[in-house]
Amino acid sequence: MTSFKDDIAPMFAPFRANMMWRFDITDYDTVSKNAKMIFGRLTGTTGTQMPPPPFEPLNQSQIDLFAEWMKDGCPP
Repeated sequence: MTSFKDDIAPMFAPFRANMMWRFDITDYDTVSKNAKMIFGRLTGTTGTQMPPPPFEPLNQSQIDLFAEWMKDGCPP
């Protein structure tokens, strides 16, 4: 099972400093409460890219991992 601690937080850790303008993407409570919005940004459906430039977007397997985590109920 996908977990925030083992899978999601490490995936977002390299972008933490650049994302602090909005919220801490390595904090479980924050990410789980905003998961749908984050997913929209990861997939580009909200018009705002995450992670922000100059970083490359996450690859499809990382986006799929986030989607799986959400589907599983956002386990810690």
